[in-house]
Amino acid sequence: MAKLAHTTRRTLIFYDEKGIFKPHHRDQNGYRYYAYNQLYDLTFILGLRKLGVSLSDIQAIRNTDQQALAADKLIGIQTQINRKITELTEIQTIINNRLQQTKRPPIPLYQPVLRNDPAMAFWCSRQSVNCTEEEVAQLFSEFYQQFPQLAALDTNQSGFLTTLGVNNPAGYATASFRIIREVNHQPNELLIPVINKPAGLFVGIHVENTLAGIHRGLVALKAFCQRKKISTEDYLWQINDDNQFVSNGASRCGWLEFRVVNH
Repeated sequence: MAKLAHTTRRTLIFYDEKGIFKPHHRDQNGYRYYAYNQLYDLTFILGLRKLGVSLSDIQAIRNTDQQALAADKLIGIQTQINRKITELTEIQTIINNRLQQTKRPPIPLYQPVLRNDPAMAFWCSRQSVNCTEEEVAQLFSEFYQQFPQLAALDTNQSGFLTTLGVNNPAGYATASFRIIREVNHQPNELLIPVINKPAGLFVGIHVENTLAGIHRGLVALKAFCQRKKISTEDYLWQINDDNQFVSNGASRCGWLEFRVVNH
């Protein structure tokens, strides 16, 4: 029976002891004997266990005297299966998007550019108190626990909105900021503040998301804006390349952008 059901002798003994699945009969020496027709019941039990259904719930489902309770348990299992299908579909989408990202040509680092960006909406965290690693981690935890578990792996744009002017690169390390994540259609019930990134011309630069890399990029943007006589808003949009966070809630590389107000 164990071989036919692709399980173990130990499992059959355990189910017998727990009253879940009894042998057809036992001989005087204690050996367990099963009928071939019992295979189908055993297969059903093993399938439920694979889904994580408890032994007590399996007993309730198989008890013909408790059909209403059994139906409730089966509906619960159906809900669990649907949830797993949804989660696996999300994981598949995330993996496919990451594979597509690896095929994109690399973007040069530390070369200021002007580009037109579309309007976007972002969920945002509370404003930071300070910029220590502890504060960033606490803010990250508070923010992402409001989303489904896979949100941190999603390919939606994420990053930070920092209160900083383009002429003050040295102020980045102590500037207040918010964690942001692109608004999408999934969790409509989320009660999280939303901030809008307006459409328009932005001056930006692709950098390594280290303190040294960001500072280098901000210095380059300052020089570029001074040379081109560009004025910007005093808000820095720091957008991650992807959501594979490596440090302080940021990806390995990302974009630093300021919205141009006079050019």
